Amino acid sequence: MRISSALGFALVATAGCQAAHAEPSESVAPKIVAYLGATLIDGDPTTVRRNVVIRTQGKQIVAVESADRFHPDASWEIVDVSGKFVIPGLINTHVHLATTPDPEIAKAYLRRELYSGVTTVRDMAGDVRLLSELKREAEFDEIPSPDIYYAALMAGPGFFVDPRTHEGSRGRVAGEVPWMRAITAQTDLRLAVAEARGTGATAIKIYADLPASLVKAITLEAHRQKMLVWAHAAVFPARPSDVVDARVDVVSHADFVAYELSRTMPQSFESMTAADSRALHDQPEMAALFQQMRSRGTILDATVDVGYRYPSSMWPSGIAAFVTGEANRQGVMISTGTDDDPDWTEGDSVLDSEIMRLVHDAGMSPADAIRSATVVGAKAVGQQNSLGVIEVGKLADMVVLDKNPLEDIDNIRSVDLVVKHGIRYRRSDYHPVSPEEMKRIRQRQ
Repeated sequence: MRISSALGFALVATAGCQAAHAEPSESVAPKIVAYLGATLIDGDPTTVRRNVVIRTQGKQIVAVESADRFHPDASWEIVDVSGKFVIPGLINTHVHLATTPDPEIAKAYLRRELYSGVTTVRDMAGDVRLLSELKREAEFDEIPSPDIYYAALMAGPGFFVDPRTHEGSRGRVAGEVPWMRAITAQTDLRLAVAEARGTGATAIKIYADLPASLVKAITLEAHRQKMLVWAHAAVFPARPSDVVDARVDVVSHADFVAYELSRTMPQSFESMTAADSRALHDQPEMAALFQQMRSRGTILDATVDVGYRYPSSMWPSGIAAFVTGEANRQGVMISTGTDDDPDWTEGDSVLDSEIMRLVHDAGMSPADAIRSATVVGAKAVGQQNSLGVIEVGKLADMVVLDKNPLEDIDNIRSVDLVVKHGIRYRRSDYHPVSPEEMKRIRQRQ
């Protein structure tokens, strides 16, 4: 389904990239576009390349070279980005687009993310009937949106009293649908994982109320069927070391990592107690866990900013930032996720705040924070072969900044231009959807 008239205004505002949405004739090669003169901060952001030319053709990057030796063909389009800074497209590794599925709100949110420099998102459980539609529209650039990779959720039966699971499986029975499945020792995991894979999900998300034995069994079967496994860092009663030992690919929430120190582990998500504040100090159990994560290649989707946006007595102030900083110093890969619902009224993505928190509160360098939002994010969604760096053969996803983010990470907000799949989206063309516009959208439906 093409973008509805509901968000037609979004493309009217981007007339410069409208023509690029049309599929080219098979007999005509896509135009080569050369981005000339920027400083490239990429891959290993400590290695900066000045005065480069990045050539794209269609959706792909076809050359990255010095501008000193640049000799353009007359047929190429030149985009002057002299004095600016180019980074790979940002990756938000924790969003919730369809907890309460609403297509127009999701599209407004996704549009905001894209114009903020986010070219890929990882959705961490929702109604896949909407997610699969959004994923297809984003893949074919029918809507202004990051690419979407989403999960099918698995948890113990007790978790499905949570009202969010009923919202995400509306019209069906929560716990009995392929994208929100209750798991017990009697579950046929081969069938459950196969049905989850059939929804188009990239991964299984292990949420809560499962013992270590089932966390491991689900992970083993999901990997056998070529799916990734994303999990909460603590699954209750499975503790963080159990989750990492199961060889999941990504664990979410740095404050949940603190439950490794719990003398008595909460037995369910509903009975969760406060995280152990001893995690704010050097503890041998935490050091051992970080060593385990580093050796297994487990990514930590830290979600540091959530604790500042929504303070809670359950998790002591600053615990996520401290744990993330320690994990980073121990060599654990950190990704950047926001764990936000689709608030479509803000002007900038909350991912900017998460990246800034990694520097200002977790003590990471700007270079490491950018790597977390690009290289590590690509690995988290299983797309390291096509995303995360600007090099030949990768997708033409990148962000042009007016100011150097290595000098001040807050410059991550100085977005001038976003390129996704080779299509250009100028930040100056963006405006948030106003409540009045959303009201008119509703009236037209």
